[in-house]
Order: sequence, then C-alpha cells, then structure tokens
Amino acid sequence: MKNQIYILAFLINVLAGCSTLGTDGLNQERTSPVQRFEKLKAGSSSIKVDLSDGPGLARWFNSEYNDSDVSCTQPVTGQARGHYFCSGVLLRAVDNGSFNPWEPSPAALTLKGLSFSWIRHDVGINNLYHPAGFIVLSPEASMYSYVPGIVAVDEAICVYPFDAWTTRTMDRSHGGCDFEGTGLTGLHGSWGSCENKLGYSTVAQWNTHFSSEGQVNYRQCSWGADNPQGWRNMIESRRNFSDEQSWNEVLERVTVQSSPYLRSWVTAFFYDVRKSGGLANARIFQQKMANTGKRVPILRLDFTAAATSRFQYVVSDQVTYP
Repeated sequence: MKNQIYILAFLINVLAGCSTLGTDGLNQERTSPVQRFEKLKAGSSSIKVDLSDGPGLARWFNSEYNDSDVSCTQPVTGQARGHYFCSGVLLRAVDNGSFNPWEPSPAALTLKGLSFSWIRHDVGINNLYHPAGFIVLSPEASMYSYVPGIVAVDEAICVYPFDAWTTRTMDRSHGGCDFEGTGLTGLHGSWGSCENKLGYSTVAQWNTHFSSEGQVNYRQCSWGADNPQGWRNMIESRRNFSDEQSWNEVLERVTVQSSPYLRSWVTAFFYDVRKSGGLANARIFQQKMANTGKRVPILRLDFTAAATSRFQYVVSDQVTYP
C-alpha cells in the first residue's frame, strides 16, 4: 500500500510540478528525481539508479549536486522537509580502521547522532574531514526509485553551517543538536537549538550569535533538519563567514538498534582526489562491503572539477565491482 501511495505522489508531481523562490530571488523549477534523470538521457542509452551502474550513479549524484531546489515536501502529506530531503548529496567521511566504515562509532552511539555533510553547488564546501567515505541517496530519490539493497536515510535531526565538533565532550542532548553541557537526554525528530531553544529564525541572528561566541565552532546553534528556512540560513551564513573553511554537519539519528541497518544506506563510496590515501581507503571500504555480499561503486570526488562533473566513475579505481 505504501508503494502505491508513493507512486501516486510521483505521478501527481510529474503532472503538476511546482516552482519556488530560491535564495537568490530566482524562481526555481521543481523537478522530481525521475524527471531530472530523463533530462540527462540525451545522448545516453542507459541512465538508471542501479547499484551495478557506476557511470549512471555518478551522473545521478552530479544531477543532485547541481539541483537548486529549496522546497522539499513529504509525498502525500505535503509536509515541508529540509533541503537534504530532495537535493544535494549527503555523505559521510570516515576513518579507515578495524571496523566497517558504515557502522557508527561508540561515540556516535553514545551521542545518538551520526555526523554527515551535505554538499551542493551553492554551499561552498571544498573540503571534508577524511579523504574517503560513503554516499547515500536522498530520501526522495529512495522513494521514487526502487533500488534493491538501499534504504532511505530519513532520520536527520539538525544541520550546522560548519563542523560543530559534536563529539568533543559527548554532553549534548537531541542527538548532538543541543549545546554542550545539556546532558545526553531527549531525542526528537527535527530539532534545532537556534529555533527551539534561542527562538532564532533569521540568518542575521545566527551570524550575530556565532560572532558573539568568537566564531568557536562548537558553540554554534543548529537549525532543525526539517526547517527549510534554517537550510537557507545555513547556506547564507557560510557565505558570510568566508574565512571558515570547514564542512557543514548534519546529524542523523542513530541508536544501537538501528546500527545493523546502516549498511543498507550505502549507495557508493567516494574519495577526494586531492588527498593522499583517499583511493586506497575507498578500495578497502569497497572490499569490506563486498565481503557482506553487497557491491557498490567507488566515485571520485573532485572539488576542482566543474560542478557538473564533481563526481566521476573510473573503472581503474574499482577492486570488487560490479
């Protein structure tokens, strides 16, 4: 029944469509992932959301990376969702260690929050915490495009404009979205300390607060993950503090019970072409995943390339694929 609802919602979106006002004041045309994929088909005989199609997945993530949508909504209910729900690329940079890269660390389980970054052509991110990691499909893409072995990452709690050092003291409630010293109590869906604790709603308020805290990253306030204005504020704040070079931080809810399912989030591994050891780590990650019976591609992430080619699939990078 749920699949039928999503299909109905998809058909409504395709037939109706809509437009929204972007942060730059221009009308942004709203297109579903399937429509965006159709636009990419010119000159290509095979573009699909398929774990066995490395080139197709690279084109898919480039499409998502260049999508400027600022109005994401939940199918059927029409509930407003954060930008991560339907545009941009959500990824997690991880260490190479004696563990599976998709599994949360003990610190993340204690915090009940797993850190991701969200990159898009207009966010101004050209650096990540580690040289390699994994990429996940947006919740909207997971709903509209059935991919065996993939489950949507749809437990986002908040977003910080910059890396917030959320595991610095392990003393933050709301899955890492509250300030330090609050204790590890309380866990909700979308929750941000900016609006829910301080009563902020504007980018000017966030900027003033960050400046008053000496631009100390772990003293940022967070925006709720399903607060569209908060995401717009996040993007604008990054432009206003150009000396800050870190990535943003999106907290996803995670518990011991959800940990076994995290492998199903992984759609591809990536590595930063500029960083030493990135490809070697990505190959180790790919082999670890293949050992579980699931095969996903390695994609190059090149922050110096044109936005339309930010993600690239190269056959020689692969070790256990397809």
